[in-house]
Amino acid sequence: MRISTSMLYNSLLTGISKQQNIQNDGNAKIASGTRFQTPAQAGLDYKLSLDLRHSQLASQSSIDAISTVESRLSMSQTMLNDMSNIMQRVQTLATQQASAQIGTAERQAALAEVGHLKNQLLADANQQWQGDSLFAGTATDKAAFVSNPFNAGTATYTPATPVTNTSISNVTLASNANAINDSYTITLDAAGTSIASISNAAGTNMIGTPAALVTGANSVLLSNGSQLSLTYNGIPDTVNAGAGTLSVSGSTVAGSISYSGSNQDRIVSVSANQQVVSNVRGDQPGFSAAFTAMQEFTVALTNNNLAGIQSSLGSLNAAGNGMIDLTADVGARLKSVQISKNSYQDMKLNLDQRLNTHEAVDIPAVVAELQQSSIALQAAYSQVAQIKSLSLINFLG
Repeated sequence: MRISTSMLYNSLLTGISKQQNIQNDGNAKIASGTRFQTPAQAGLDYKLSLDLRHSQLASQSSIDAISTVESRLSMSQTMLNDMSNIMQRVQTLATQQASAQIGTAERQAALAEVGHLKNQLLADANQQWQGDSLFAGTATDKAAFVSNPFNAGTATYTPATPVTNTSISNVTLASNANAINDSYTITLDAAGTSIASISNAAGTNMIGTPAALVTGANSVLLSNGSQLSLTYNGIPDTVNAGAGTLSVSGSTVAGSISYSGSNQDRIVSVSANQQVVSNVRGDQPGFSAAFTAMQEFTVALTNNNLAGIQSSLGSLNAAGNGMIDLTADVGARLKSVQISKNSYQDMKLNLDQRLNTHEAVDIPAVVAELQQSSIALQAAYSQVAQIKSLSLINFLG
């Protein structure tokens, strides 16, 4: 009797432990919403879950990377669109100022507005995104564009060959307010006492009328604002009219804009097999064309130069079109990355559904199992209580 009661007691304890495990597992499944929490519960299923979760993380990482590209390109598009609007306004001003009926006072008012527009154009080009320079390539810690101080550059005079005019020498660049990098061909008249023409590399004569020469130092102002200084020996050379050429290089206009970023793109790795260029570099021709055209218009307005204003219309229109092209290109790139992002989002949604289906617990079945387990557990507790209530006599009997 003692042995049978002991065996019954141990059997009840084992049953209680089993039902408690069922209760714990069932509660864990309901709390987590999954069929298993450890490899021991379902080895192959657990491994498949790990694989699905790894793919989930990879998809989310790709989505996050594309979101970075999308945000950066969106900000670039916003700035380029604003720059396009600025160029359209400058084109309107140029069209208005190209009329011979416009007076000096009106041109000065237009010049003030152009100055503000130029500052805004530079501010847009130096826009930052999340603390990084937007258009500077990989040089994110510096401004993409800088406003240059005046630099006259270097002027090199080369006498004509094979024959050399002996009348003039020591031609230098005395000043060059507009900092024109060019090559000038100097030609004397037949009498050898005046400069007949000074033509630039495009063949345009840069002096309106012949410039009479005096013995010693002479200064000649060109139509582009450059000033030449030369020495005339007072002895006319009536044989060699071609005096030579003056090449000017390294000049920069005060207030002209130069790109100071890098020539490398910012690459974002979307996946192991996909990389995306996430930026627009400021060394693309559209930027320099916009700044150069605006500078030409500014100089023409400053000098009240009607011909220069009319000439700047073409370059302003071309620069405006170039900025529109840049904006459209970014729009196309944005569309492409958005399509790619949608693809990764669909992939992740599919993985989410697969994982949910694979791991999801059947709540009604677990609840039913818990209810059955609870009944069995209560019955076991009751039997244990009855055994403990047996007297020593009953136990010994």
